[in-house]
Amino acid sequence: MDQRWPHDTVDVLGVRVSRADVARLRSFTETAVKERAKLTVTFANPDYVLKAQKDAALRDLMNGFDLNLPDGWGVVLAAKIFGRPVPGRMANDDLTGDLFGQPAEHGWRVFLFGNAPGVAEAAAANVRAWYPGLEIAGTLHGHWADEHGRLPAETAERLVAEINEAAPDILHVGLGTPLQQRFVTEYRDRLTAPVIITCGAYFEHLAERRQYYPAWVLKLRVGFLYRLAREPRRLWRRYTIELGSYLGRVILHRIRHGKARDR
Repeated sequence: MDQRWPHDTVDVLGVRVSRADVARLRSFTETAVKERAKLTVTFANPDYVLKAQKDAALRDLMNGFDLNLPDGWGVVLAAKIFGRPVPGRMANDDLTGDLFGQPAEHGWRVFLFGNAPGVAEAAAANVRAWYPGLEIAGTLHGHWADEHGRLPAETAERLVAEINEAAPDILHVGLGTPLQQRFVTEYRDRLTAPVIITCGAYFEHLAERRQYYPAWVLKLRVGFLYRLAREPRRLWRRYTIELGSYLGRVILHRIRHGKARDR
């Protein structure tokens, strides 16, 4: 984490989660673009936190980002249990007006890299319509990984060169975890965009002109139940066994270690 982006954090099972609000995110973004200073942003949800607790490499990748925002009420709840509450859930879907509205206001160039072929282009067309004045520097799909789930070096070099050629101020990377975190970490100093933000499957939501969670789901904070009802075969294990394991670990950690210390 770059010391030029000071903010409080809370340790959630080894993952350093930022206690920054939207105003801080916007302020950091403006400073990074104006000063051409690197700012990297990723997101932590219970699934990533649980995997990172078992995988030191993933944990190090996530903790290396300048901002690690809380994506999911499970992380928000854990921070509260540890006595270091975060301002609230800050997933990509929650921040669309900031991620694209702010660049439109200032004339910053945005690049969308990731998801299946055609998805980033469709997402770009929609956000350009929603935010007049938004300048899309370019788009690239994200299906470049080899059979081992890694980007071949030659491919990555070519992608970096193509992105840099477009001269974006903000780069959104939607390659899925941990590939997107690995790509940003390995190439952050080669990528010329001052602000780099990971986003998973976010472009799919933008392309389909929808917010993933309806307003009532966000109000009741039952996003995991909503997703489970939509995709039971894919998500049943994550939202039953794995979520139970995550909450159990959070409670056990609180009992053993008490409240988190100030950071």
